[in-house]
Amino acid sequence: MDKAIIIGIYNFVSFHICHTLLNKGMDVTGIHLETLSDPFLDDKRLEVGRNANFIEYSLSNGHLNKNMENPDQQVLIFSIYDLFMLEEEAILQKETVTSFIIHYLERNKDKTQFAIILPIQFLSKNIPNIDEFIEQIRGLGANLQLIYLPAIFGPWQPPVFMFQQALVPSAQKEDITPSEREWTNDALYVIDAVEAIFELIETGNPGSYLLESGRKGYWAQCAAHLDEHIPLTIHRESIQIDSHVRIVPVKNLTAISEAIAIQRKHVELYNNIES
Repeated sequence: MDKAIIIGIYNFVSFHICHTLLNKGMDVTGIHLETLSDPFLDDKRLEVGRNANFIEYSLSNGHLNKNMENPDQQVLIFSIYDLFMLEEEAILQKETVTSFIIHYLERNKDKTQFAIILPIQFLSKNIPNIDEFIEQIRGLGANLQLIYLPAIFGPWQPPVFMFQQALVPSAQKEDITPSEREWTNDALYVIDAVEAIFELIETGNPGSYLLESGRKGYWAQCAAHLDEHIPLTIHRESIQIDSHVRIVPVKNLTAISEAIAIQRKHVELYNNIES
């Protein structure tokens, strides 16, 4: 499979998936969703827009569906994880978003693999709008993968995450504000997570998967590498994993010091640009 459509292309995990697929020579169509204002949107567009294998569409484009028709096998990727962390999951109530996905799969389900990226919390919570959406997708008979993630960190991490807040230069720093949505029992560096996501997509095997570091207290270990104090006493209840969910330890973990250093350098660069 050498073609992909990524919905919410400029959101955190989605954007890194885009980078990875482009680096592997795949053709990527990015669907831009109008979510919260992103001060770095132009910078992200510059990063991928120069690649000849990338094209961007907006759901407001009336010619989108016609232009998206493709006779070849391809994968459709949607990171609800990103929307959840931005508290933007209500976008799934917008007909422009759900109707595009549903109509696209109705026309192309036999040649489209659909990968939905979700937060680990969804393994224990009933989220009516999202559950209904997923069940509707299942009803179409699509080749569906559900890929669950713990906390993800790295370049372009949204400021809702504590790691990103801690790395902001001192002159611009405010008190670190924990988010109820940040999972603090495990973490993955975004590049490592995306490589694992790619490997799962490459298998083409439908099902539910949970990516994990395989190391106890790994989020706290990563947090300990930050200069600023991050609350380590936040308790997240363990989740009972159903037998139908396959646990996938990420094969290659970037050294914590290296991963944090990369994110720190990125934060300092772009905060200096914006200051």
